[in-house]
Amino acid sequence: MAHRFIVPDSPTSSEAPSTPDRKYTRGSASMRFDDAPSTTPAGPPPSSAASFTPAGAPTDSFLGSSMMRGGAATGKSFGFGNSTAAPPGRTLFDRNSPANAPLGRSIRGRGPSALSQQFYVDEEDAEGEDVDAEGDYDLPPPRTSLFRTSLAPAGFDEDAEGDTAENDMDAHIEKMIDQEMDMEDDAEADEDQDEDEEIAGSEVGDMFLNMRHDDRPYGQPIIGDESDLMVLNTPAATDRVRKEAEEIYRRSSMRFGNSIKAQHFHFATIAKDAYTTQDVARLTEPPELILKTESLVCRLYNEGVGTEDNVEKMDNSLANIASNLVGLWDEYVESLPQPEGEDDASIGPSSQAEPFEKAAYIAHLVLRMHHTRADTTQDGEKAPPLPEVMFEWMQNSHNLYPDQLREINRYKPSPACHQMFWLTLRNALLRGDVKGASQLLRNAGWEHVRKSARGDKAYVGKALDNVRRFANATCDVLDQCPGANMDWDIWNSAWTLFRVRAQGSLDKLALFAEGHEIQLDDSMEDDFAPRVQSMSTMARKASSQIPWDIYENLQLTYGIILGDQKAILDTAQDWCEATIGLFGWWNDNSQRRNQLRLSRSRNNLSSSRFGASDDYLQRLGTAFYQVIKADLNPNVMNPVEVAIASVFEGNMNAVIGILRTWSLPIACSVAEIAALGEWLPPPDAPTAMPSDSLDLDDLALLGISGPSADENEGIKDTTLVLYARELAGIDPMSPQQDGWEVAIQVLGRMDLPEKSEETVGELLRDLLATLDENSSRTVNKMWHILNELGMIAFAEETAETFADILSKESHRYGEALWYFALSHRTDRVREVLNLLTSYSLVQSTPYPPENELDPDLKDLLRKRSETLEHRAEQDLEAAQLLGRMLSGYATLRKFYELRDQYSDGGMSAGKALSLKREAMTALVAVIASSDDNIRGGLYDDTRDAVVSEDFLLALLGEATYFISQTPAVVSLSQMDVILKAVEDIQTVGSRVYEACDEFFNLVLSSGQGLKGSTPADLMRKSTAGGYMMTGNTMLASHISKSVATAGKVTRGWDWRKSWKATTKSEDVLRKLRFGLAEDLAALWLSEADGLFVY
Repeated sequence: MAHRFIVPDSPTSSEAPSTPDRKYTRGSASMRFDDAPSTTPAGPPPSSAASFTPAGAPTDSFLGSSMMRGGAATGKSFGFGNSTAAPPGRTLFDRNSPANAPLGRSIRGRGPSALSQQFYVDEEDAEGEDVDAEGDYDLPPPRTSLFRTSLAPAGFDEDAEGDTAENDMDAHIEKMIDQEMDMEDDAEADEDQDEDEEIAGSEVGDMFLNMRHDDRPYGQPIIGDESDLMVLNTPAATDRVRKEAEEIYRRSSMRFGNSIKAQHFHFATIAKDAYTTQDVARLTEPPELILKTESLVCRLYNEGVGTEDNVEKMDNSLANIASNLVGLWDEYVESLPQPEGEDDASIGPSSQAEPFEKAAYIAHLVLRMHHTRADTTQDGEKAPPLPEVMFEWMQNSHNLYPDQLREINRYKPSPACHQMFWLTLRNALLRGDVKGASQLLRNAGWEHVRKSARGDKAYVGKALDNVRRFANATCDVLDQCPGANMDWDIWNSAWTLFRVRAQGSLDKLALFAEGHEIQLDDSMEDDFAPRVQSMSTMARKASSQIPWDIYENLQLTYGIILGDQKAILDTAQDWCEATIGLFGWWNDNSQRRNQLRLSRSRNNLSSSRFGASDDYLQRLGTAFYQVIKADLNPNVMNPVEVAIASVFEGNMNAVIGILRTWSLPIACSVAEIAALGEWLPPPDAPTAMPSDSLDLDDLALLGISGPSADENEGIKDTTLVLYARELAGIDPMSPQQDGWEVAIQVLGRMDLPEKSEETVGELLRDLLATLDENSSRTVNKMWHILNELGMIAFAEETAETFADILSKESHRYGEALWYFALSHRTDRVREVLNLLTSYSLVQSTPYPPENELDPDLKDLLRKRSETLEHRAEQDLEAAQLLGRMLSGYATLRKFYELRDQYSDGGMSAGKALSLKREAMTALVAVIASSDDNIRGGLYDDTRDAVVSEDFLLALLGEATYFISQTPAVVSLSQMDVILKAVEDIQTVGSRVYEACDEFFNLVLSSGQGLKGSTPADLMRKSTAGGYMMTGNTMLASHISKSVATAGKVTRGWDWRKSWKATTKSEDVLRKLRFGLAEDLAALWLSEADGLFVY
């Protein structure tokens, strides 16, 4: 049912209705009212036009039209010519009229864009000859139709059409340009107003939606008589209504800022089945390619991600890394072996191609769509319009016949003689090669075209001149196309002006080829009144001016550049080419860009700050769905085509899912770039199921699967986990790097920290099980990587596990100390140092001996400052911990080394005294540290002494050698420290004292030559004792080995020689008190005599 326009009613002052005389031509595009006098019986004529119709409206039975009944009901006539203006709000072209027509009334099509808005009114005769069976009035085709009925006036002279028509057309084009510029100025001014003002007072609305589209009288129901219901119930009308509803929904959703990403994806189910039913790809890529890919992705995080949000920096980094990745993958694809045999022409790589080639093909497309940047001399790098990117991609990656245009240009005797000339021309234009199409058309060589191989020339004389004239005119239009200069911002003013000019050129072509039946103005006041002609007359007129085949092909060419959907789809060779061609050329609505701009300025709902514009992505998805509606469908059995379809409709999850069935490195790289570029939608937050609903087990029983890991965790994270598990099995990837290193780096870039740590923990458990005492290089790498990724707990666990291995399976105590310090385990560091201190006290000699020191422990003892400074570069806290805890053992070891330098007959008395005093100073420092936790006889482990209190009695036993010597070795301050220690150990709780006493007995019993100090006695005491060292199986094993293999040890002295193996600790303390009293008295006497200087 054709939409109808309500003609304004005549003013109420008219005394009687009258109908002007009409000279009517079927299919005419205008109305003509002559100046003949009126003979209407009653009242003055409403216009100067003549009328032979009696007063009053015709009856319903006469015309049978609801439109005419509506006019009769109001008692008013049609007013044209010089009639009084209709009341405000009731005019034919009033933009503010309410759009109250039902949906079914607007299904005959909408008017063209505001630039070329033209209206046609059919004149119907009094007998209703042009009223169809449904009561509808057929409107002529719109001006932009490619094929029109040729209706020239009977007296039209084709030789005299030139100047007047061209002048009128130029004036018409200038008028349309001025109107469009005014509309753009109004739209830009409206952007600064708020939403309410725009809705209430905008004058640049949709003319069609604001019009009244039915002929019912005001106040009547929307649905009219039964004939209207019958029309709406026809299958064709139902389909049109459905399409109209979809279009209104699409426009309204676009109006409020919704993007295509939020809508349902047509191929989502197919794509999901494609990658969920296939196994994930195995790592078959060479390690060099994997490492280079990983290096580029790491650069992206190092260069683009910072402490502050820098959009420009991130955008540049994304563009550079994406370009480098595409180049790297394409280079590897070129080295892959090509499949043998021939394959059918298809979109993308053939089915026999390597999976990596397919993945690189899709990754190339999606990365170029979102992160292509163009170098400009003025503004630096900027994102080119998406149509330019898509045309370039299609030219390079989807061009089945890349040399076809060149071959036809070189065809002899001329390109126009080739049977593929017009198809190649339109295809080049469709693919965005405007210059190539223009050059081919300009160099066509029409004079060489023949009707057959040996026939006459097809175009001669005037026909040849006309062909050349309009072919060159078409070339001029193509040269003016912004796309010829690589300007594919299809919503700017240059494109608006180009489309107006192209439409004018097409109108000139149609006017010349078909005659003056197509009007130049929409005012319905032309002086030209065409008359009906027969089909034979049309054929003669068309053939006499321009060959019809040329006319048809030029119309198709104009159809492409003007964005006619049918012309574009008819030219395309496949659905992919049709989608990109329609995306670039389609002129769907001239006001759509303004609406999008206003919507975005109000809502600021752009989904990405880095990728392609949402406007273009919306347009690409809409173009793809239009192609699908035209029955150009992807091959759902070809995963490459399904992936491209997912790209077009914006389903990035499906794209990444399909990519990981071909290549995990490419899939992960694309996922990470998409996440940083904000064009990969984040996963929806999992929602708890209602308590009264079915749980997952119930749903599984019913055959309903719950949400997958991709949906809960995000497809990026699940893909990274799969990639990391594959990488962990490659060892090594290079002489400097192992697969697990890359795996941990990959896991560190996951979005969910909990899942990342869980997966790293699983990987570490498997990796730590393979470590031995020679895995320090591996452990250092693991610690560095985990620490850089912020996984401190896993770094500490790795260091502690390796330190345990060293303590149990080797004598590299210095290395074990450092790894325990890296794990920040103070208790484990203390445990190793207690081992070394206890064994040194038990043997009364430094342990391990000098010749058995491992390099790390030797550096800590001999080059303490330099070594700790170097360690602090790796972990300052660990270096500080190790330096503080090592001081007690190092001082005790220094005491033994000074002692062993002493010899009764080998040095002077002065040197011997000096060595004794140095040794006593070191020993007193160790005693003070051991006494630190029991100051005042109260045990307090929070003082965190570096030497255990369990060693205090043994240390005091070492001090018994220095008492009662002449001259005195012990100073007053040292006496004070020793006496305080004696008081504290005797007043502390019994548990602490008993532990000290047991260790003292073990030390005394281990002295060689003492009664009860055999290895068997030592082992019995060590296994039955309750002192701290007996609980350490590592210490027990080392002591048993050392005792069994102990050789002769050279000592400067051994304090145990003065005691029996059965001596009690109380006896030692008593002697120590007496000796210190004697030494103190000797010091007082020496001071009194003035002889003592200490």
